[in-house]
Amino acid sequence: MSRSESARTARERRDGAGPFPSYRLKAWESDFPGLVCGITEAGPDADFGAPGNGARDFVPRVGRLACQLGFRAAVWTRQIHGAAVCRADGSPETGFESAGEADGLLAGRANLLLLVIVADCVPLYVVDPDHRAIMLLHAGWRGAAAGILGHGLSAMREAYGSKPSALRLHLGPAICGGCYEVGAEVLRTFGRQAGSPGRLDLRGKLVGQALGHGVSPDRISRSGWCTRCAGDRFYSHRGSQGGSGRMAAFLGWLDPG
Repeated sequence: MSRSESARTARERRDGAGPFPSYRLKAWESDFPGLVCGITEAGPDADFGAPGNGARDFVPRVGRLACQLGFRAAVWTRQIHGAAVCRADGSPETGFESAGEADGLLAGRANLLLLVIVADCVPLYVVDPDHRAIMLLHAGWRGAAAGILGHGLSAMREAYGSKPSALRLHLGPAICGGCYEVGAEVLRTFGRQAGSPGRLDLRGKLVGQALGHGVSPDRISRSGWCTRCAGDRFYSHRGSQGGSGRMAAFLGWLDPG
């Protein structure tokens, strides 16, 4: 890994409370009172696969997760491995709904839980503490190659005046570079001269993109968890050869008042 792709490690800690045990980014939750940030644990009745992909009772399950975390409203998207990002500020004050077709969500209001669904792809969390704005992205290799992070940062700047140098960014549990083998065409997409399959550190590539967009290196962290290595804790699409469930990565800001 090159220096431009490295970042300090911040490992999420398990929280076993409620119907859905989860892994929470306690460092952020301590730094930003009211912030809720983490990802659900794999387990019985904890498959958050999107409707139409085999999961049952998706919306009620989202409702139970939101209530467990203290929210009465949650929003997600129909993910297509692209670079589109939706602004969710117009979502209802209560209720659980899809914002349409996209792979990321941003919001500048409290009491709204953002969700992306993952099982090896990178859940990418962004916080703007100056404007109390948040963004959550679903970044697989296609989305990363299509520039979803840059699109999202531009959307935050346009919506809230967010400056990249003031943002905090975390790359959550995902398949690690040692486990993620991809074809030569994927490696070439990320600028590597390759004629055969090889390993790809997708979180490292996203770190490099964040730095290129002006995010400060000391404000970027990456999870120490690999979804495939820790298959007893997380769902892994690669580890299960396509048969796994899905986790819900979540980010929201509760109004202390």
